[in-house]
Amino acid sequence: METDLNRYTRAMIAGHIDTCAEIEKRHDLYGYPPELVTVGLEAIAKGKEPHEAINQYCNGGSNA
Repeated sequence: METDLNRYTRAMIAGHIDTCAEIEKRHDLYGYPPELVTVGLEAIAKGKEPHEAINQYCNGGSNA
């Protein structure tokens, strides 16, 4: 099954910004830069909380 992380990455590469924004909004990640959105989406794919993963990443920890 394709994850939103995979969909987001493909949409970003293809320049489909509306699709990216839709995915960001679905996961309450809208407004974060793409680097942090991917950290959050990776956490979701692993069954973890995206905002905790982003905070950890921003504080020097590894992502998710």
